[in-house]
Amino acid sequence: MDNIGIIKTLKFKNNAISLVVPVSLTENVTGYNVLAQVLKRGTKSFHSSSEIARYLQDMYGANFDIMLSKIGNKLFVIFYVSFMDNRFTLYKEDLWDKAIHLLDELIYHPLLKEDDFDDEIIAQEILNHRLYIESIYDDKGHYSMNRVMELGLNDSYRIPEYGTIEELDGIDRKALIGLWENLKEKEAFCYASGNIRSEEEVLEKVSSLKILGNSKNGHELTALEERSFNRECGEVFEQMKINQGKISLLYNTNNSIFNGDYFALVLFNSIFGGGAHSKLFNEVRENHSLAYSIYSSFDKFAGVLTIGAGTDFKNFRKARALIDEELNKMRIGEFSQEDIEVARTKVISSLNAMSDSIFNTTNYLIALRVFGIDYTINQVIEELKKVTKERIMKVAADLEFICAHYLEGEAKDGEHEGA
Repeated sequence: MDNIGIIKTLKFKNNAISLVVPVSLTENVTGYNVLAQVLKRGTKSFHSSSEIARYLQDMYGANFDIMLSKIGNKLFVIFYVSFMDNRFTLYKEDLWDKAIHLLDELIYHPLLKEDDFDDEIIAQEILNHRLYIESIYDDKGHYSMNRVMELGLNDSYRIPEYGTIEELDGIDRKALIGLWENLKEKEAFCYASGNIRSEEEVLEKVSSLKILGNSKNGHELTALEERSFNRECGEVFEQMKINQGKISLLYNTNNSIFNGDYFALVLFNSIFGGGAHSKLFNEVRENHSLAYSIYSSFDKFAGVLTIGAGTDFKNFRKARALIDEELNKMRIGEFSQEDIEVARTKVISSLNAMSDSIFNTTNYLIALRVFGIDYTINQVIEELKKVTKERIMKVAADLEFICAHYLEGEAKDGEHEGA
């Protein structure tokens, strides 16, 4: 089955199964967030989260979670379980079957569908998620970045992975059951990792999860969904009772892992704003003291790049002008070969460090598999080694500004502080 991958390693005491179900960002993202929490509250065999915890404890302290992550134009619903390899269990017990049984229970036999299920659990999880969304809104940097996505995009990528308060208001048990019914019919992808002596045996065990046998659901995952940008957005100023201003900028990269020069984009981002070694950090923050924090990041599956900065309201224009100046320098090649090698070393070190975590490794590889990308981590590293200065300049030139959001303090005496 091409939707199941194997990672053999003796580096850890644990084995792990990571199962991903991709859903569209238009399919009630908020509801899936609540559903993930409700599924963890019990199953037909384990009538409460406490019983699940006892089952995990009997598996020598195994761990499991249901998480959500926005990857490109999809929301990944991730079922993850990590458990001790039989090299270290007391009686050499093999725990693969127990782990798979737990996943089967969570996916196919949730308490949610039982007539005697306590609807108070749903009410609790809806309230918990409401408080979570509100806490994210309280993070003004995160809020501003979310706003620039809303303003600059007309497609589903503008939807945050945690959903919205408005959508939350329409969620009830019937809606959650509908989402669950839909989820278990979707195509799923899986990685099994750890001390795997017989691939055939593990593949047979994992493929017993019925969801992995679902046929393709008709959604094309192997190409970039064309972004719909709001190029008329320009610059938007918003006022709040805050002490530190926030700048959020949105760009169309015109490059992604599906097309264009993805590997040059990786190194461009590292040099430009990808850490304490970057141009933005050193020029805007360190040399000119125009920002308390500043960074750039991009989504390789979505073809968008963002810049976020925290700065005084009075410095909005100066900081933005310097950001534009540094981007122009990247376009005309005003960066050194040493800058390239530092960025290359940092990116490759980060990829190599991924092998220290089964969870990080499987998440990286499973995203590639979902979207039909065949690269291994070693192949990515080899491609990064080939990137030249000219290629980096080209992806810098390809960068297209879309929208800016400035979050500033409330105006005094009717004046606009950011103008």
